[in-house]
Amino acid sequence: MTHLDPTSFTCEKQRELYAYWLKVRGESSMPSRKDINPMDIPHLLSSIWMADVLHGDPVGFKARLFGTDLVRAFQLEATDRRLDEFSFTGGIIKRMTALVETRQPYFWKGPFPFETDDFKSYSTVSLPLSNDDKVVNIIICSVHFYS
Repeated sequence: MTHLDPTSFTCEKQRELYAYWLKVRGESSMPSRKDINPMDIPHLLSSIWMADVLHGDPVGFKARLFGTDLVRAFQLEATDRRLDEFSFTGGIIKRMTALVETRQPYFWKGPFPFETDDFKSYSTVSLPLSNDDKVVNIIICSVHFYS
């Protein structure tokens, strides 16, 4: 199991979600969706998005939850929409596909895909969830927008 270095994360919310994920994971390689209780992490929800994994060839992703920080930053509501509907998600889809294949969480940071006066960059901590501890069904992510 790959362990991420929380000191490299760009905000405290990412560190808190990762610590929570590790806690609810227990001895498993990944927690399940039912292990995640939103009441445990209400202060993190605005920066979280979750994607259902659509197993197929190729694998696809559909936003299950899209926090208010993301709605504001991307100026769209993506809940219940497939990621391949958006022109800027190619890199995100590749990284999430690798997560599904390896079952390993990841941290990524890079430039925000649009011109904005509010921030220039963003980062994400993406963590797998599984109903059977074998196949990734959902990915939960904490996103941080910064200059």
